[in-house]
Amino acid sequence: MIASPAGSAAEALTNTIRQRVESRYRRICFVYRELAKLDAAAQKSGAPEVSAKDKAEGNATGSFEDFVFSRIDFSIYKKIDAEEFRLLFDEGLADYEELFFRKAFAMNREQVRETIQASYIRVGPFYVCKGAGPLLLSIMRTLHTSLEFAPLLAGNDAVNAEQLGLLTAALDGVVIRHDDGMETRLFIKDDSLYGTFRPMNKAYTLMLV
Repeated sequence: MIASPAGSAAEALTNTIRQRVESRYRRICFVYRELAKLDAAAQKSGAPEVSAKDKAEGNATGSFEDFVFSRIDFSIYKKIDAEEFRLLFDEGLADYEELFFRKAFAMNREQVRETIQASYIRVGPFYVCKGAGPLLLSIMRTLHTSLEFAPLLAGNDAVNAEQLGLLTAALDGVVIRHDDGMETRLFIKDDSLYGTFRPMNKAYTLMLV
């Protein structure tokens, strides 16, 4: 239980936190899964494998995200589970700061949202792409592979400094279980909130607030 200001506002914040932790976890899992596929392909072909450390530091392969980004085609974005779509490509746009969108696409957050929404239609439990071009491909792949996250909570979440301090303290030691059985542990270090995710059961620690 997350102890924060009482009432519906606290419940809304709790849901926001859980949702954003979940969206970060799914993005991290996606990157790790794609890296594992590339490692397996390299071993099968006899090509030299690049270590996780080198990938993370960008040695010989470009940045960690670029390494995955460059090897993803658009086929996985033609039909997306509705919950995944909401979490990563609709509400999940809050995972990034405005500067991220300007740098990546020369667009603001709402323009990116409108571009995505105009390209997809809801069909039952899925969102299906109506038509794709280079811009949409770049947007979807960038959002899927970027680990350049905004703080878990920001000013537009209507949390004042005192509430944020109380909420952050209350999150220390909280464990969030994901649908795949993995757990993310939140903890405070040097007055900042961190989360240790376990994509493919490999520890990945990220500063959240």
